[in-house]
Amino acid sequence: MADPSLIDQARSPVSTAPDPVRATAWLEALPAAAALFRRTGMLYAVNTLGREWFVVDNRAPLASQSWSVVLLPLGSSGSTLLTRVASGESPTTQQVPLGRDGRIADLRAVPFDDELLLLTATVTAAGDEHRTMSARVDRELSALMMLTPSSVRITDVAGRILQSNGAADLEHAAHRPATVRELWELDAPHDVANNRPLSFLDAPAMRALAGNLVRQQRLEVRRLGAQRVIESSAAPIRNEQLEVTGVVLLDRDVTDHDRLERQLHERQGREAELQHQVTHEREHLERLVEERSRALIASQEDRLRDRRLTAVGQLAAGVMHDVNNALNPIMAAAYLLRHYAESPDAVRDYADRIQKAAEIGAATASRVGRFIRQEPVHAGGDEALDLSAMVEEVLDLTQPMRLRRSSDAGEVVIVRQCAPTVSTRGLPGEIREALLNLVQNAVDAMPTGGTLTVRTFEEGADACLAIRDTGVGMSADVRERAFEPFFTTKGAKGSGLGLAEVYGIARRHRGTATISSVPGRGTEVTLRLPRAVGIETADAIPDAALLPVIPHHILVVEDHDDGREFLRRILMAAGHHVDAVATCAEAREKLASGAEIPYDLMLTDVGLPDGSGWDLVRYARRKVPDVRVGVITGWEPIADTGESHGAEFILRKPLRAAELQAHIAGRSAPASTTE
Repeated sequence: MADPSLIDQARSPVSTAPDPVRATAWLEALPAAAALFRRTGMLYAVNTLGREWFVVDNRAPLASQSWSVVLLPLGSSGSTLLTRVASGESPTTQQVPLGRDGRIADLRAVPFDDELLLLTATVTAAGDEHRTMSARVDRELSALMMLTPSSVRITDVAGRILQSNGAADLEHAAHRPATVRELWELDAPHDVANNRPLSFLDAPAMRALAGNLVRQQRLEVRRLGAQRVIESSAAPIRNEQLEVTGVVLLDRDVTDHDRLERQLHERQGREAELQHQVTHEREHLERLVEERSRALIASQEDRLRDRRLTAVGQLAAGVMHDVNNALNPIMAAAYLLRHYAESPDAVRDYADRIQKAAEIGAATASRVGRFIRQEPVHAGGDEALDLSAMVEEVLDLTQPMRLRRSSDAGEVVIVRQCAPTVSTRGLPGEIREALLNLVQNAVDAMPTGGTLTVRTFEEGADACLAIRDTGVGMSADVRERAFEPFFTTKGAKGSGLGLAEVYGIARRHRGTATISSVPGRGTEVTLRLPRAVGIETADAIPDAALLPVIPHHILVVEDHDDGREFLRRILMAAGHHVDAVATCAEAREKLASGAEIPYDLMLTDVGLPDGSGWDLVRYARRKVPDVRVGVITGWEPIADTGESHGAEFILRKPLRAAELQAHIAGRSAPASTTE
C-alpha cells in the first residue's frame, strides 16, 4: 500500500513537463495504476496497470481523452480529487471501491509539475505490504522530483527543509540552507514588482506556511554566484484535518527570459523612436511633394491653357476655312443667278447649288457641335443616300477648281468606276463635305496633273467609296498621322483639318476611313459606311411644291428680323395665314388674346430676348393645349434630354422648306441634312 506521507510531499508545479515517452517510463516504475493529466483535464501519460484499471481508448490520442471519461471505473472520486488539487488544495488520500470483487483502492492525486497532475490507485493490502509499497512510491516520487528542471524544496511546519532536488542543491553549493530562514539570508531577495527588499515574513515559503498560495512572485536573488531573477511559487501541504504540515517551494530561473524581455522592450523603444522619425520625415516629404505637385500642376495648367488656346485658334481657322469654302460657291452662284435671271433652267440650277453649298456650311457648324460632345449620328437624324449619285454632285461642284488646275499646271483626268447604286444612311451635308475634302486633297497631291479615280462599290455589309490619285504619295510617318487634327504637310496653305474631318465623319456614321499610299506613286483613301438595303434614296422624297397644302393659322416667334421675315414669307407663299412676333411676351399676348381665327400651330425659336422658347412651349401646352407646337433652333439638338417635352417636332436652322411643310402638314419628314 502506498504511504500517504510520500504523496503529501509531491512537488508544486514546475514550468517544463517531461515528454510523454519519458513520463510513461516513469509511470511504469510505479507499483500502482498511475496516470498524468494536464490541469485542463486531458490525459497526458498512463502506465500499463492504469490502462487495465481505467478507461483508455488505445486508438485515440491520449491528449483527446478527458479524466471524466478515463476515471469512470472510480466513480466521481478521481475527477473530484484532481479538481481539488488543481485548484490548489493539498493532496489527500481517498478509499474507493474497485469493481464488484469487494476490493478497495487507495486513490491519491498530487501536483506533478507546473502543467501536470499525478493520480495513483493502489489496492489496499496488509500493513507490511502497505509500508513497502509506500516506501517504493516515495522513492519513485523523489526520483521524479529530481528530474524537474526548476528548484524544488519541501519543508515541515517549522520551516526546516526536508527534501530538495538537484537543481535546488546546486544553487547554494558551498552552503546548503537547512531552513527557510537560511535560504532567505543566502538569497537576499529583492521584490522586483515593488522594487524593494523582501522581508523574511513576506518570503513565499513563510506566506505558504501561513496558509496562503503564492504563484510566480518575481524576485531578484543571489544564486549560482551571481544575481539571478526567479519566479517563486509556494503551496501549503495539509493533512486530512486540513492543517498545514509543510510547504512545497518551487523556484523557476527566468534570468535569461527577463534579459530577453528587457532587450525586446529596448528594441521596441528604439523601433518606436525610429518610427516616429520616419513618420516625421514622411510628413516632411509629403509636404514637399504636395508643394512641388501644386507647382507642377500650376505649370501644366498654364501649358494646357496655352495649348487649348492654340487648339481653339486652329479649330477656328479650320472652321473658317470650311465656311469660306461653303460661302465661295454661294457667292458665285448668287452672282450667276442674277446674271442669268431670265433663264429658268439656270435659276433652278444655281438655286440648287446654293442650297447644297449652304447645307455643307450648316453641316460644318453641326459637326463642330457634335465634335465638342463627341456624339455619333443618332438614328432618325439621318436619311437614305446613294454614294454614286453623291460622287457626281461633288465632282460637278469641284469642276471649276479642276479646270483651273489643269490649265495652270497639268491636266487632271477623272476616271469614274461607280456602281449603279451604293446605298447607305447618313447626313448628306457631312458626306458631301467628306467627299469634297478627299477630292480637293487628291487634286492638291498632283501639282503637275495626274489621274483621279473614284470608285463606289458594295462589299459585305459595307457601302464603300474610294478616291485614288497618282500624286506624290505619303511616307509611313505621314500616313500614320494623316488623320490627326491640325497635322498638315501643306504648310501655311493647309489647315490640317481635311482628313481629320473625313475620319470624324466616318466615325460618326459608324464607319471607317483608311489610307493606303506609296511615296511617288499616289494615295488611296477608302470610306466604309454601313450598307442600307431595301430603302428609298433622298431623291425619292417628294418636293415641297408637290405636297398638298391645307391653310393654317400660324404664330411665328423669332427675334432675328430677317429670319422672322423670310420664314413669314415662306409660310405665306404656301398659303398659310401668319402672325410673327419677336418676344415671349408678345407670343403669350397673342396666345391669350383669343383671336377670331384660333392658332393651329406655333413655331418658336429657343433663344429669345426675354426668355427661353422651351418656357413658351410649356406655357402654350398649359394655356392652349389644342395648338400644335414646333421648335426651330440654331443650336445643335441633343437627343434624350427631356427638354423637348411638349414640342411636336424640332427643326434645326437653316431650314429646308420641304421638311418644314411636311411637318406642318403632319407628315413624317426626313431630318434636316444639316443635323
